[in-house]
Amino acid sequence: MGTFFAVFTRFSRSTASSNMKLLSLIIVIALGSTASLSAEQPIETGYKVVNGVSLYYEAIGEGVPIVVVHGGPGLDHGYLLPQMAELAKGYRLIFYDQRAMGKSSADFDTSQMTMNSFVEDLEGIRKAFGLEKMNLMGHSWGGLVAMFYAIKYPSHLQSLILVNTTPASSVLRNLSFGIMSLKTTKEDSISQVQIAETEGFQKRDPAVMAKFFRLLFHASFHNRQYADSLTLSFDSSYAAKSVMVHQLNNDTTLRSYDIFAKLDTIQCPVLIIGGSDDAVVPGANEKIRDHLHGAQYILMPGCGHFPFVESPDKFFPAVREFLKNPTQRNF
Repeated sequence: MGTFFAVFTRFSRSTASSNMKLLSLIIVIALGSTASLSAEQPIETGYKVVNGVSLYYEAIGEGVPIVVVHGGPGLDHGYLLPQMAELAKGYRLIFYDQRAMGKSSADFDTSQMTMNSFVEDLEGIRKAFGLEKMNLMGHSWGGLVAMFYAIKYPSHLQSLILVNTTPASSVLRNLSFGIMSLKTTKEDSISQVQIAETEGFQKRDPAVMAKFFRLLFHASFHNRQYADSLTLSFDSSYAAKSVMVHQLNNDTTLRSYDIFAKLDTIQCPVLIIGGSDDAVVPGANEKIRDHLHGAQYILMPGCGHFPFVESPDKFFPAVREFLKNPTQRNF
């Protein structure tokens, strides 16, 4: 959610006209959770049982922990790698696949697919790793989860980093949907429809899905060629888990929300990062900054939804500088 991920694009199994119908919540996609990483960086993988759900995690590097919440929903953490592993030089990055995504379990009641469940899972991850207070980073939809978490558990945060976050109100989120549509070229739209009409797409063939979503990602970059740099892979569980993720359509919290006023309760240092060419409604990030008095806001020029891919020379120094010298919020 929040630009590319903020739109739930469902392609019908029947007609090309309904193939391009945009639903009102989220894009459901799945990306591979493995990537080529430096052998010099310690890597730990496994599962943590949180709130009755088995959540897959991957911890990379050594040092001060940073818990990273991936985008989607429907994604796993794999699209963040290997680029985000740059931060593992000096920090311990803790990635996890959210419930019903990636390698995490989807064996629970559909009524438990709610924003509150995602917030409680994040709290469970904090406890499972023994973190009194955590540095928390959220990208796209993960930024929205992080904001909801920070509102509910402000005393459990050391710092908060919002990277190309979903807007803090459903109104601004929905306006961003239209911007995303405008950024999609006619050629890409035609290609998407053609792929969606194939048998491989209807069966959710991994290779076909990777090709389809790479086309969708084109509009998420300033330089469209960077879409090829994303780690995109699918497995056999994608189709079944995407059905579970669809249940988020039933969460009334996500249908209509406005958490701007509640952001005032967040007390930790906050860094907000945006891209000049991200498909987010103008002013959405600035409004978050204004409610997080004293928060730092960096708008990266010539950059879309994935600054860690498209502008690593600016993104990583900015994050490191913030973590090294965070500014306590002023009230």
